[in-house]
Amino acid sequence: MPGFHLPHLLLSLALIGYLTVRFTCTAFSQEDSLSQIPGYIQDQIETLLSDSESEADFDFNDLGEAFRYHLTHPLHINRASEGDLEALNLLNDIQIADFLHYRDELGALESIQELQAIPSFDLNTIERILPFITIEDDRIFDGRSFSKMLIRGRNELYLRSSRVLEQQQGYRSIDNQPPKYLGNQNQYYVRFKHQFEQNLSYGFTLEKDPGEPFFNDVNKNGFDYSNFHLFVRNLNQVVHTVAIGDYSVSLGQGLIMHSGYGGGKSSFVTKIKRGGRTLRPYTSVNEAAALRGVATTFNLNPISITVFASRRKQDGNVLVDSSDGPESIQSFSSLQISGLHRTTNEIEDKRAIQHQVIGTRLHFKKRSVAIGLNALNNHFDQPFERNLLPYNRFYFRGSSLSNASLDYGYRFRNFNFFGEIAASDNGAIGQTHGLLMGLSRYVDLALLYRNLAPRYQALQATPFIESSQANNEKGIYVGSEIKINPSFWISVYADYWSHPWLRFNADAPSNGKEHFIRLTYYKKRRLEAYLQIRSESKAINFRTDVDHVNRIGLRDRKNIRFHLSQKVHQNLELRNRIEFSKVDLAGGPESNGFLIYQDIIYKSIKLPLSFTTRLCYFDTDDYSSRIYAYENDILYSFSIPAFFNEGLRYYLNLRYRFRNFTLEARMEQTRYRNQETISSGGEEITGNKRTRIKLQCRFAF
Repeated sequence: MPGFHLPHLLLSLALIGYLTVRFTCTAFSQEDSLSQIPGYIQDQIETLLSDSESEADFDFNDLGEAFRYHLTHPLHINRASEGDLEALNLLNDIQIADFLHYRDELGALESIQELQAIPSFDLNTIERILPFITIEDDRIFDGRSFSKMLIRGRNELYLRSSRVLEQQQGYRSIDNQPPKYLGNQNQYYVRFKHQFEQNLSYGFTLEKDPGEPFFNDVNKNGFDYSNFHLFVRNLNQVVHTVAIGDYSVSLGQGLIMHSGYGGGKSSFVTKIKRGGRTLRPYTSVNEAAALRGVATTFNLNPISITVFASRRKQDGNVLVDSSDGPESIQSFSSLQISGLHRTTNEIEDKRAIQHQVIGTRLHFKKRSVAIGLNALNNHFDQPFERNLLPYNRFYFRGSSLSNASLDYGYRFRNFNFFGEIAASDNGAIGQTHGLLMGLSRYVDLALLYRNLAPRYQALQATPFIESSQANNEKGIYVGSEIKINPSFWISVYADYWSHPWLRFNADAPSNGKEHFIRLTYYKKRRLEAYLQIRSESKAINFRTDVDHVNRIGLRDRKNIRFHLSQKVHQNLELRNRIEFSKVDLAGGPESNGFLIYQDIIYKSIKLPLSFTTRLCYFDTDDYSSRIYAYENDILYSFSIPAFFNEGLRYYLNLRYRFRNFTLEARMEQTRYRNQETISSGGEEITGNKRTRIKLQCRFAF
């Protein structure tokens, strides 16, 4: 393969941009309505993956669906509750409080332009939320018309297939032995959803992953995964919400349970509070994340009561006892969350564990005060017996785990207090407390303190923390956004934490810190540019070549990014990014990384065809200095690859719309320099390139 040369690459990027502008700027108006996930959430996803030891720890399909849902079903802000606004994940608590105060004092908005009169709403905020909101009235739910709502409304059907074109090791027959994977390389996805405004939805999702058997002797049912939901809101004055089938639950600040996206460290530095609706329908393909059963919320103003129950089979790494006859499951050592059932071993772990979840929430809200009481119980039909290691000494083991918590919120003028205190049934405590302050029209400040004991246990907790496990952490976060003028602002945060006990990949108590600054220049609807610096220092294990014993040392990671997004025409946007990464580890060599890409995004309402494309060059010393970059993809599909070693990556997304029919296609390819194989195990490819194609049809009726 010919070598890569950076000057030639830069020339190619410039040439692509020039030719696209030259030959497409003659045309067409108005953007495609299906835009991408907001930039600050892309940043947070990239940050989470950079800090993670495993990309399998995260699934963001549910997050993408939430935003794309509001693109096609905008939120009616004149009737939106605080929870509805929180569920948008586009406003911080200060902005939500200002909006609700404005609406309470002056009544319903008559025009979107009225948002400019709200103190904390600048033009950038308004443009960020504009695709997801509306002020048009919709029909109020009438329980007597429920049967009509089941057949009226909007229906969407998605059919998708994708595959890697190169043959992977798991599909090869070696020495007349059958392939490791029992199915073919194709991925299939079917999704149907009926939606009647904000009040009723029902539908199902079917999926087969690559390598999984499909309509054969091993799997005669075809699709390996399926879900179904029926979800009703505003049923009557007392019954506010009913969920049947697959659904998700969010409680308080996430200390005992929180599903989907929540506040965390990102360029939206004051978005640190968990929030949103307690119950939501679940339509994603993360097979381990949903609750399956029934749930309901009763509204007894100013009190609401939510109860939920779930019972489902989950994948688990089971330990079998065959000493006294036929094999029987004795316990399990871990829950499998990949959702993959390609091999004999993976199929043996499929749906091996029965998991029951029951819980309730009592919520009081009146004016500026909100208090919630939450209770949760998890029960398994077999004991959960993890492999005992020093770092996981305090992790949950057993068949049943109960949690209880109290969460609160209080607003006083420009001060917004929130938090949660939780306990597990072993008596350990976890707590988080936050404060959001609008110091002026130009300065917002966020503070958050958390303290989770090493012995604290919660299986579905996702609070604001540094670690992936919700225990063994103390920390304090400070973030601020300073608006110099309408076109220029500064976002900064600092986070300091400690771990009183050992953790994965750190065989001693440790601490860490993280600093972030972003300088943003914004020109209304035409240009956005930012310079971002992020540095992190945390303690991890390392080994010397002398004694091969784990020692604790600091890993310092620094990322510098420059990003430019320019609307060169009504229908054409160019995006450029340059990013550098540097990782220093005590006892090891320095590792450096570099990435540059050019995006071209073309959307028009006058033509049925739109496209997005990217050319990316990357060069890192090794995996430790990897760089993540969010990619545009087809609807309801995610792509956030890790870039390491040296190579080129490019993709092209095409979308053709004709009335109620949309056809989408994607081709992506990564070419590595000086590599003879890609990946390992069953995913290994002989060669230096990996190509994937996707095709999706969408019918709306």
